[in-house]
Amino acid sequence: MEYDRGRKIRLGLFILIGTFLFIAVFYIIGSSSKLFSKSITIHTYFNAVQGLRSGDHVRFSGIIIGTIGDLKIVTDTSVLVDMSIDRKMVKFVRKNSKAEIKPEALIGDKMIIIHSGTADYDHVSEGDYLESSESVNFEAVFHEVTKDLKKVMSIIANLVDITDKVNEGDGNMGRLLNDSSIAIKLDKSADNFVALTDNLKKLSEQLNNPNSDIGKLVYRNDLTTRIDSILAKVDNIALNTEVATKDLANTTAELNLTAKAINNGNGAIAKLLYDSAFADTIGYTIDNLNQTLIEFDKVAKNLQHKKLFGGTKEKKKKK
Repeated sequence: MEYDRGRKIRLGLFILIGTFLFIAVFYIIGSSSKLFSKSITIHTYFNAVQGLRSGDHVRFSGIIIGTIGDLKIVTDTSVLVDMSIDRKMVKFVRKNSKAEIKPEALIGDKMIIIHSGTADYDHVSEGDYLESSESVNFEAVFHEVTKDLKKVMSIIANLVDITDKVNEGDGNMGRLLNDSSIAIKLDKSADNFVALTDNLKKLSEQLNNPNSDIGKLVYRNDLTTRIDSILAKVDNIALNTEVATKDLANTTAELNLTAKAINNGNGAIAKLLYDSAFADTIGYTIDNLNQTLIEFDKVAKNLQHKKLFGGTKEKKKKK
């Protein structure tokens, strides 16, 4: 009997202690969540709640002043959020205060931060609506940062590959850095460039010196006058050449017309060239003329002979 009685006492003490602990824990949790304090309910709208849940904290200046109540989807771009605010903290929240969703940590539970309003507005009361402020979505930012980091890693890998190839002498850049012959050629090119700049400097000095040969061409007016005279003579020669060219063209045109007339059979020349009957007539005429000349030559010789002999007889009679 005594054993049963002691057992019951121990069981009763265990239940009593457990009940006390349960009440203490429940009280602590309720106190931290403001479950047992008098509160008012205010509202706000968000386009997206970003993982906000009922029971999350409402903070003001880093202090918990309430908890999240119900969350209701009003439209596809609007969510109604109820907030239970401790009445003792109402005096700090103004009607123009703004509500913003913030993470408890970088990635984790969410909470609502209420920003202080201005003193010319009254304190909030039951059923008031606060204006919301859309916060930065750190998860989206983290996702974008992750994508950018992947791109950066890819770029770094490509740079490493390029530097490896350059160090091994692959490609034009690698040859440029590792091939000594190219370096020698570059040195020669640099020397040539220095010599070129030196020559250009000397040339510019001569140009700026009126007494130098090339400076005289630039600064002496009499040379300019002579050059102008020479250019005028060249222009005159060119003009005369142009006139001669025109005369030659006219002569060529006239010869062309004459050749066309001859080729067409017009005039005596064409008949001589192309008319065989006319050519035969000319031949006969020339033969007759030659024969006439021969006869005239014979007559002249006879006359001369007779005259000579007649004259001799007269001289003999006078004697």
